[in-house]
Amino acid sequence: MRSLCPRCGGELPFDFLGRWFETSARCPECGVAPAAVPTVLPISEDEVTYTLTDMPPTDRSAVTGALVEDDIRYRWGPDLVLAVAVGAEREVDRVLEDFADSGASAADADGGEEAGIGAEEADGGEEATEAMGDLFVAADRLLHAPYDEAIGTELSEAASAAGASLPPYGVEAPVWRTVQDLATSVLSDLEQGADEDVVVADARALRDFLRDYV
Repeated sequence: MRSLCPRCGGELPFDFLGRWFETSARCPECGVAPAAVPTVLPISEDEVTYTLTDMPPTDRSAVTGALVEDDIRYRWGPDLVLAVAVGAEREVDRVLEDFADSGASAADADGGEEAGIGAEEADGGEEATEAMGDLFVAADRLLHAPYDEAIGTELSEAASAAGASLPPYGVEAPVWRTVQDLATSVLSDLEQGADEDVVVADARALRDFLRDYV
């Protein structure tokens, strides 16, 4: 039995134990590396299935990302079949409809294939990727010098850039918000003159969370 990506449902070129996993490896289809995976929907007769074979991998990943944000459990099956509980059917329909509407609006605004290309590139680009790397480096350096003014400035600038950008390619919105929140916590520690142990702990949390993405 092939392992399925927990985000887009595509087949993975490697196997893992359990239904969900945490790894720095990225799905070759959707490009997502799941860092915080939800509880899988248990197999039951009371479920509704959606066959999403006509949806590109990145779009399927975006849909399940929205389900995670709404705390809706789901399970991927073979042949890109997405299963959800019967009670969640209305919310899932809404997510799919909203996603379809947003795609149609983009196509109307930009026209045809060009709109499709723009949708695929709807991420933070190089700026977001650089900000993520800068946050990792600054957080790591703060572990050794919690109140170094130059490092604090670097962290502040990187956090500002991250806060103003969309997620980098392959990073889901909930994960990006966690990065922003962790960076804000470290900045708040520095601004309020928190104990060095607190600064170090929060900087370590930010660095360790980012480790799988840089």
